[in-house]
Amino acid sequence: MSESTHAENACMNLQVLRVSHYVLKCFDEAYREHGVRATQIPVLMQLRGRDEATVREVATALESERSVMFRKLRILAERGWVQELPRDTGRERRYTLTEEGEALLARTEPARTAVQERLFGRLSEAEQGLLLSLCSRLQGLEEAESVSPSEQE
Repeated sequence: MSESTHAENACMNLQVLRVSHYVLKCFDEAYREHGVRATQIPVLMQLRGRDEATVREVATALESERSVMFRKLRILAERGWVQELPRDTGRERRYTLTEEGEALLARTEPARTAVQERLFGRLSEAEQGLLLSLCSRLQGLEEAESVSPSEQE
């Protein structure tokens, strides 16, 4: 193996990008018949079970930029899956899941489960646990890095 191939294979950025594209492609294919994208389902799921959520709350929960989340929510509203609530005070936009959005999540649940089982089926039970643990640990790094050593004690 060449030195450049080894460096490429050891690059976390490249490997995470590749696997995320593959996973999204698998979910996109499964959701195509429902007219929804893989990146839209987690947004809808964040609104499920809540009376309402702000753009900021959904963006924070999904580790996304507010401007990106606003665009996603606007598209979901155009499709009738979410509804922007009237603003009584402040400038923060608030959204809620519509009955159509709830029905879409119910229709796509079997596809989501099948893809997840297929992907996890390639991993042992120990590897599945390790993958989920590593993802959680890496997501928590930003918070841990923002805490000074004296605050950690």
